[in-house]
Amino acid sequence: MLPLEFGNSSRATRHTARLRMIAGKQAVGTYVVTFDGGDRQTLSLTLAQAEGFECLTCKALCGKGSAAFRPVGVAAGQNQVFRCVSCLDGIGRGGRDA
Repeated sequence: MLPLEFGNSSRATRHTARLRMIAGKQAVGTYVVTFDGGDRQTLSLTLAQAEGFECLTCKALCGKGSAAFRPVGVAAGQNQVFRCVSCLDGIGRGGRDA
C-alpha cells in the first residue's frame, strides 16, 4: 500500500498543474457565445472562460455547492461554457464574498 501522503501529494501536484495551465489562458479575446436559449452574444472572455475552465460571469473555477458549474451555452461553435450556481442565483463570485 502507498502511504496516505503519496495520494495527497499527487492530488496537490495535479491541482497546481491545473492552476498553472489556467493562469496561462488569461489572454482576453472576443468570442461569439450561443446560449442555450438560442441567444447569441459577442463577449470579451479569457481563453479559460471560452474553454469552459472558468465561470463566464465571475471567472471562478468550478467547485462544489454554489461554486459548481452549470452549462449555459457554446463559445466559438465548439466549446461548452459555464456559469457557477452562485452567479446563476445572482450571488456571484463562485459562492465567495466579493
